[in-house]
Amino acid sequence: MVISVNLGLIWILLWIYDSFVNGLDFDRLPELHKRDQSDFSGNSTVRIKGISIGGWLTTEPYITPSLYDTAFNIVSETTGGNATNIVDEYTLSQALGYDRARDLLAEHFNTWITEDDFRQISEDGFNLVRIPIGYWAWKTDSASNTYLGSITFEDPYVSDGLQLRYLDNALGWAAKYGLDVWIDLHGAPDTQNGFDNSGQRDLFNELNWLKSETSRDLTMAIWESIFETYLSRNVTNSVVGIEIMNEPLSPRLDEYSMKEYYYKAFELYKQGNINSDNTTFVIHDAFKEIGHWNLYLNPDYNNVTAQYANFSNITFQASSILVDHHHYEVFTEFQLHNNQSSRITDIMNYAESVSSELSFHPALIGEFSAALTDCALWINGVGIGARYDGSYYRTTNFTTDYDPVGQCQSQLPVSNWTDEFKDHVRQFVEVQLATYTEKSNGWIFWNWKTENATEWDYLRLKENGLFPTPLDNYTYFQSDGQMQNFFSSSLFPRPSTSSSATSTTSSTQKSNGASSLHQIFNLSTNPEKMSFAWKFSTLVTVICVFTFINIM
Repeated sequence: MVISVNLGLIWILLWIYDSFVNGLDFDRLPELHKRDQSDFSGNSTVRIKGISIGGWLTTEPYITPSLYDTAFNIVSETTGGNATNIVDEYTLSQALGYDRARDLLAEHFNTWITEDDFRQISEDGFNLVRIPIGYWAWKTDSASNTYLGSITFEDPYVSDGLQLRYLDNALGWAAKYGLDVWIDLHGAPDTQNGFDNSGQRDLFNELNWLKSETSRDLTMAIWESIFETYLSRNVTNSVVGIEIMNEPLSPRLDEYSMKEYYYKAFELYKQGNINSDNTTFVIHDAFKEIGHWNLYLNPDYNNVTAQYANFSNITFQASSILVDHHHYEVFTEFQLHNNQSSRITDIMNYAESVSSELSFHPALIGEFSAALTDCALWINGVGIGARYDGSYYRTTNFTTDYDPVGQCQSQLPVSNWTDEFKDHVRQFVEVQLATYTEKSNGWIFWNWKTENATEWDYLRLKENGLFPTPLDNYTYFQSDGQMQNFFSSSLFPRPSTSSSATSTTSSTQKSNGASSLHQIFNLSTNPEKMSFAWKFSTLVTVICVFTFINIM
């Protein structure tokens, strides 16, 4: 009797273990769908395999440092001014003045991304292009700082429709090469995050997006224009997603107002959605924890919605809203100090966490990179150093208790990289591609190209064999997101009896935050691939333990 009861308990435990290791049945989870080449709402399921073309219609100094070097030289040679004040597109436009800034930026827009880039993106197997663009693209008269809707907002940015003309070119190129497009509002009036990629860098002060009536009105006017212009009402329109705001930094914003305006944006979206629109409404997670947005913009939780909006006349499904997560492993000292096994485990755990959201909203990782360091020139901002070598803390007001990781080398050409570092970069890329594909609705790599920041540059990574070609041609992983046996064995070796091995294992588990069954049992694939002897010995051991407990 004791043995039979124990056997029942054992099989229950083994079933639970098998379910944990194998994971959920992700084929049943809601995901984006495609009805035709221009949308994600039909019958045939797809995973997004996207690429961002950042640094084009909104410039970023680390992506094209030569653009900023040119601006420095123009200021020095023509005005004798202090070029060190140029740290973002706002100060670039301010320092150069309208005419010189327009000439410089127009040349950049015309040459940095061309039709040939879209052709190559398609040929390389991507199915979506994410295009960042700043709010200033909707300025109608730079001389009077007039925006659409006759709203006046003071800023030095160049526009008069220049960026929108190039955006229209991009949509045409995307349609020609069978690519979907995700329009991403990357910069907000008064900056939503204080990063230079928002157009205006402000690392230390309070952020003002949505604080003034003008900031609120202009934001709403731009959203309304985007929805009126780009919602996909026919199969020839390439736009399948509209991200209403990139990376609002909720800890430095009025979070209630931010959420309220997420709802206002969705109301505008639904108003423009009356003709069976096929375009997905995308929100960034605003640096909130995984799962934070599950109950927001969800018709099953009207008590949450009621805090921000009256949706009594709006019919929608939670699957209409996609949550965009961005994940990098180089912007905290803890991450930079991770060893490779910890880094790989972090990504697998992160992907697993994102998968838990999918029964509420579709979700994907809309930005990630190959970066293992923050050493790329100006990745943290013009004139700011790297956390990796400690120079970040000599060039900002921030402090740390961490020692530098080491000397920066990754900003050098790949020919200067060690074989071990190159292997680690390739492994890091693969774990993200494999697990994000398996555990979420897809991924969008940041970025298509840079001038010299290889860890962030798909083209350079591919050229050097550090990015799979084709995109699922993995070396270290399988198509189901599991590690190859040889890689798992090398990354998580079986514990030995020596004190040094015990110390290493303990250290790894602490940095991971939690041990993994894959590490404990050295399993990189299905439990089905365990040998019969291993399964039988495990079963016998558990029976003995349970029997002994009952006898005692």
